[in-house]
Amino acid sequence: MEIPIYFLKDKFVEKNKALISVNDLGLLRAYAVFDYLKTYFGEPFHLSDHIERLFNSANYIGLTIPKSREEIKFIVKELLKINKFQESSIRIIVTGGDSPDGKKKGDPNLIVTCEPRNEIDKNLYLNGVKVKSVNDYREAPVAKTINYTMAIKYLNEFYPQGYFEVLYIHNFKITECTSSNIFFIKDKKLITPKDELLPGITRKVVIKQASKEFDVEEREIHFHEIYDFDECFITSTDKEVLPVISIDNHTFNKGKVGEKTKLVMKLFHDYVESGIWIEK
Repeated sequence: MEIPIYFLKDKFVEKNKALISVNDLGLLRAYAVFDYLKTYFGEPFHLSDHIERLFNSANYIGLTIPKSREEIKFIVKELLKINKFQESSIRIIVTGGDSPDGKKKGDPNLIVTCEPRNEIDKNLYLNGVKVKSVNDYREAPVAKTINYTMAIKYLNEFYPQGYFEVLYIHNFKITECTSSNIFFIKDKKLITPKDELLPGITRKVVIKQASKEFDVEEREIHFHEIYDFDECFITSTDKEVLPVISIDNHTFNKGKVGEKTKLVMKLFHDYVESGIWIEK
């Protein structure tokens, strides 16, 4: 396999030559933001939305992005042409730059990576996954920063116990998972947390498409409510719509993927297959 080509410091370079300073604030202080997307039919899914969220994240933490939105779009599309993967995963990263003292910002670095698209085990969609809850929250939840310290800790702790994701509970309220948004179904209602979370692009698509079949509620959800819900699923770029069969010791739908969750999965896949999201 040929070495993937990345973009760094105004150049397209081989992956193993994409190097930044050890004094970059992204490395020293996790002062950096990123966004992540993938392609369908070779086209970047909701590219403009991902770039807009990147700018929102950077603005939230006071980080300047050294390229315009249109320039980043061009870079992404060029990487797709250069690498020629059948389907790709794209990561756009902006770091705080080389710092003289580990605190002052330097010139920010824009890094864009391109790799073959990640694929989730299809059996997980058929059988569903288990989720573990923890009392914690992601710092600056509305921004997609690179600080996943506690997420990595929790995932490595609970993976061996059979849990696929970890759900953050803050002040007894459900917020989000380590790298996905969460939804619940009760009768014809689709319910998802409103605050203290990253506004997922897949979440946004699901809310719009599912509103054709469900009454969608974005609201505060207390943890004890999970016992009243019929079904559950999580969403993200990689996971798309992934069924959840249990949170901790509570099982949804007798441990089976529910029909309403399957309907949401179909609505999402139909939207992807339609291609109406492809940007000209």
